Amino acid sequence: MNKNFKAVLDLISEMKLSFAKKQKFEQASLMDGTIVEFDSLEVGQPVFIVTETETIPAPEGTHALSGDLEGLSIVVDAQGIITEIIDERVAVAAEEEAPIEEQMSAEKVELIIDAKLNSFATSFEAVAEMMKVIADQNTNLVNEFATLKSDFETFKSAPINATNESEKFAKVGSLTARQEWLKKYNKL
Repeated sequence: MNKNFKAVLDLISEMKLSFAKKQKFEQASLMDGTIVEFDSLEVGQPVFIVTETETIPAPEGTHALSGDLEGLSIVVDAQGIITEIIDERVAVAAEEEAPIEEQMSAEKVELIIDAKLNSFATSFEAVAEMMKVIADQNTNLVNEFATLKSDFETFKSAPINATNESEKFAKVGSLTARQEWLKKYNKL
């Protein structure tokens, strides 16, 4: 059998298996006791009504779910597709979690302010300590710079050990004519 032909047959077999697998649907009940099936509760997904003999697309309208999904309603179009999901549980949970305003006494306000001021004072003291260290380092650097400047001025005023051209050729011996001329006429 040809390798390509075998590969095509294998792909067809895999496709048959994928189509043969039965899709798993989740089930829920409506408030009136009707059982519905769906792949997932998302907009755009189909919803089916389960009867004793078959499953049919859910009728158009709003359907309130019960059981674990109580407080959740789905809006279905004429083809049985979910167009909207209404979750009343979120609104109820938000109302339950709404903070209850309470009045603070003057003492409590004063305690809060004192605590904030104490933490600010601690931070400010730490910054002041760091600034002191930086100022000390700056003073040391200024003193070191002054010392280096003084040493440089001393070095600048020291005599230069310059050698004259005549001293370069002070050797006795065989000098070239040019060296003799430089020695005689070029006094530096």
